[in-house]
Amino acid sequence: MAKNAVILIIIILIIILAASAFFPKQKSSQNQPPKTTEITPPAATGKVDDLVNATLSEISDEELLIKEEEKDTSLIILDSQEISDFGQTINESDF
Repeated sequence: MAKNAVILIIIILIIILAASAFFPKQKSSQNQPPKTTEITPPAATGKVDDLVNATLSEISDEELLIKEEEKDTSLIILDSQEISDFGQTINESDF
């Protein structure tokens, strides 16, 4: 009886491993490169107002990119702080 159970467990493990080889996990979205937006310049009209509007549009786009980069740096700082705090959880002088 015990021998049959061991053989059954081995067969089940082989089936699971074979199934995982044929049906791999889907790739996570974290490994994908960040999306970049392509900037298309406005048509040259020769008008000063169009030039000013295009410049203001580019400035607002740059400000959005800067805000996104600041969010990324704040996440890195938070992760660094958590790692530092984790190292300080055990106080050896208490023992």
